[in-house]
Amino acid sequence: SDPELVWVSRLTVLSVAAIALFLAMNPDSSVLDLVSYAWAGFGAAFGPAFLLSLFWKRMTREGALAGIVTGGLTVLIWKQLDGGLFAIYEILPGFLFSIMAIVLFSRVGKPPAPEISEEFDSLAIADGKDKREDAPSPPEQ
Repeated sequence: SDPELVWVSRLTVLSVAAIALFLAMNPDSSVLDLVSYAWAGFGAAFGPAFLLSLFWKRMTREGALAGIVTGGLTVLIWKQLDGGLFAIYEILPGFLFSIMAIVLFSRVGKPPAPEISEEFDSLAIADGKDKREDAPSPPEQ
């Protein structure tokens, strides 16, 4: 029933809040480190694939998958290593290695299908002018 659902929801929120409060009161808590590590993994895995898919029409599915795997694995491995160069926040090498994997696998493999390239070109905006055929005309001056 609805009243029971409301009470279960309230108790769940209170339970999560109590756990968060307990973790926050512990000075040795590594919640910030854990969140930082998680965002490094997401950023290194998906960031380059997302950005290159918007700005580079030669990127392929294989390149994107290689970049996602490379970025994620780089963060996982980098975090386990200590000292010197490995003191760098793991998103930076993960991001760079992901870009390199995307470019390498996209260049080595087959280029994207002509339909994909045409779609990319139809949405491209260059010199401040929208190249889409259905784009509205700029106002006359």
